[in-house]
Amino acid sequence: MVELLAEQQEDLVEDFLQRLEALGYYTDGVVPASDLRQSATETFDMLTRRIAGVPLPDHLRDLPTRLGVRRARQGVARERLLEAVRLDFRVLWAGLVRAGGAEVSQILVLHAEEILTTVEQYISDVQAAFLEERAVLERDSRAAVAQAFSRLLNSGDRAAVVASEVAGTVGLPEHGTFDVAFVAPFPEQRSVVRAGERGGGLAWEFDDGVALVREAGRTPWPDLFPQVSGGLVTRVRGLAAVPASVDAARVLSGYADTGGGFVREEDAWSAIARDQLRGLLPGFGRDRVERFEGLDPDSRARLLETLTHYAATGSVKATAESLYCHRNTVVNRLQAFRETTGLDLTVPAEAAQALVLFPVRERAEHG
Repeated sequence: MVELLAEQQEDLVEDFLQRLEALGYYTDGVVPASDLRQSATETFDMLTRRIAGVPLPDHLRDLPTRLGVRRARQGVARERLLEAVRLDFRVLWAGLVRAGGAEVSQILVLHAEEILTTVEQYISDVQAAFLEERAVLERDSRAAVAQAFSRLLNSGDRAAVVASEVAGTVGLPEHGTFDVAFVAPFPEQRSVVRAGERGGGLAWEFDDGVALVREAGRTPWPDLFPQVSGGLVTRVRGLAAVPASVDAARVLSGYADTGGGFVREEDAWSAIARDQLRGLLPGFGRDRVERFEGLDPDSRARLLETLTHYAATGSVKATAESLYCHRNTVVNRLQAFRETTGLDLTVPAEAAQALVLFPVRERAEHG
């Protein structure tokens, strides 16, 4: 029966190709028809020889590896590859039935396990080669993306030139609009990296956290990582602006609350301005701050709360409504703040100075 099966190799190939076409696989042109026919011819030659116990010629010994590697490089889905290879058993069984005639059912049943084991071993070998090659391709692809992203982050004055060169490799449009986040370190940092890379995003691990980049309009970072804290810069225009935005998000992350959440520039500009001024102008506003810190904690809290709400609107009425107090209470607090610090919050220039000296969001490490 096996000898007769070997004589109908062309029929086996045609049967296989017809069954494959009926499944609707490989109709997208990813695998050429000539490739399908050649691999089917070699496959049934090899399987027939294995069932018969005949030694394999050199060109068939590495067939499972060659087929698995080629399909991985062609981008064939694993499920489709396995379903196609599983057709081999049905085709072989039908071929044996034809070869032996109507009276062979008992013989085939006796040898069914032998035939199935031969095919299953072939499937296993093909799948192993496919998965190994795909893993290599994915590593190479990730390595290329990582190297390109690293070049961009370290491009300095050449950011525009490098952005043009690496856009295709990193898979992001050179002139797109991006959201950039910097996530402070935490125990499950690798999960942030993986999540950041899903959907075409980029991630880079620094010693003090993870930089994340993705096109604007996708899932917002705060919704994606509710348990982490960091800095966020949105609507970054162009890939060339990403390195500077990563630096900015990194700075903002230092002002994030440790309990989670992302800080944007509008949240922390006053605290950043204060810290910068302290470095450039030592002693800036020191007398005002010291007088304010001389108040008891409850008084400081009330005045800072009033500063926050009043600075947001410039309206005594709106401030009173948001604080659920009488407008005279707000007026008295504004007066108390002026008497303590010498800054009149109703004067824009002095209000700006107050926001710098008494920022709403303190640095995380300072509580």
